[in-house]
Amino acid sequence: MRISIEKRIFMDCPEGFHELTDEEKKEMNFSPDEKIMAISDPARRIIIAVAWAQISPLNAFLLGRREISWNMSRQIEKKLKKFSFVWLADVKRDISGMLARGMDYEYVANRVHMSCESLVIKSEEDLYYFHMYASKVRRDESLEIFHEILDNVVISE
Repeated sequence: MRISIEKRIFMDCPEGFHELTDEEKKEMNFSPDEKIMAISDPARRIIIAVAWAQISPLNAFLLGRREISWNMSRQIEKKLKKFSFVWLADVKRDISGMLARGMDYEYVANRVHMSCESLVIKSEEDLYYFHMYASKVRRDESLEIFHEILDNVVISE
């Protein structure tokens, strides 16, 4: 199944995944104002979220990829600090022909050890965010699935 956000980001949804409903996204504390699409495979305990946002022309001019990635990383760290946040590594990856930057990290929520990867792409005034949340015990399998999905993402400008 092919899914999209705002007819800008297109992604194939692997077998076993379903698109989260608005109610499910609300339960996960996604903002209702965000342009976000999320898919989940409950059996493999993995969630993948993709979001799109625009920044002002001034910020687009002043902020480079490194600063955008650093800002995203600091925001995630701030939100998850109370959940035993641990930064693991910086990550760079090609998505739809564009350089994505981000990080691998872990945290603990409700006694569940989570392994995550978050990436951001800056394309002029557009920011594209890609997040993978998975159970730590399935880290390798989940990252493989996430990377396969990212290899097939199409972003239309």
